[in-house]
Amino acid sequence: MNAGSASTYYGHRTGRRYHRFPKVSAVIDVKRHLTLGVIIDRGPKPDDLEFHRLAHQAHRRHPFDALLGDVGYDGEHHHKFLWETLGVLGIIPPTRGRPAKSPLHRPATFYRGFMADHWPIPVYGQRWQIECQFSMLKRLLDDNVRSRLSKAIDNEVMLRILTLNLMIVLFCRSTCFEQSNWNPLLEPAEMTSA
Repeated sequence: MNAGSASTYYGHRTGRRYHRFPKVSAVIDVKRHLTLGVIIDRGPKPDDLEFHRLAHQAHRRHPFDALLGDVGYDGEHHHKFLWETLGVLGIIPPTRGRPAKSPLHRPATFYRGFMADHWPIPVYGQRWQIECQFSMLKRLLDDNVRSRLSKAIDNEVMLRILTLNLMIVLFCRSTCFEQSNWNPLLEPAEMTSA
């Protein structure tokens, strides 16, 4: 989210630099586009710092079988937390870190190695749904935060996410956000940051 209404071009031209901005980490239901869990922090910072808290928050609200995540959430401890604590399969590309010299390199750890050996291409193809969710949020409800105090910024962003959830429930009660040709064995949720 943008911390002010001035464009990036204007900030660059006038020399204004925004070092801290509202950073939204979210888990959504892939089929319905409803946001299941949200943590708002300040960026820039790594994506995976709130991973366990966010996954637990979303799973408590609506249990799911799999969690799709981008490379920023790759880590053996994340896979272990998902499987051993929540009973959820973490579908996260095991490619974080320095690239291997051999293209046949397999991660040495158990969960990351399992993902490398059994990569579910059709299921992970649905990860773009979170990008669609963030696009809807920014297009329909704006990406400029008008509040200035930290708590007010958090409340404003949460209100926008809640509003988008209500818009989806009220105006799309049917299957308008579900893809008729997608019928996975798992019902994944998805996590990312914007």
